[in-house]
Amino acid sequence: MSIRPAITNDISPLLSLVQGYYHDSPVPLTIDESAMAAHLNQLRTDATLGALLVAELDQQLVGFAILYRSFDTRTLKPLLIINDVYVAPKFRRHGLARQLMQAAFQLADERGYAGCSWQTRISNHGA
Repeated sequence: MSIRPAITNDISPLLSLVQGYYHDSPVPLTIDESAMAAHLNQLRTDATLGALLVAELDQQLVGFAILYRSFDTRTLKPLLIINDVYVAPKFRRHGLARQLMQAAFQLADERGYAGCSWQTRISNHGA
């Protein structure tokens, strides 16, 4: 299993994971695949927006972390927002989400950010 930045060829399989993410949400959402693909690709290529990490197991994408750049006025440094973390259901409970989170913290450190910020629904007991 590896955690790595997304590449161009990841966008199509990522769309399936994003659909699963929103399908599993308490507030389901049908995504516009074209718009989402464009957004994910932009996030993947423009570090001023944030970053897109993927979890890969046996050459299959099984999870992702969508990260956005923000700013911390206390430290006067950028801050990385961990906006979305998702692992496909059959790959859960093996620490993949934790590894995605750790990779986000490492990325923030490498970029000289103040740190990361993350919030989740109070009903998300698994997190």
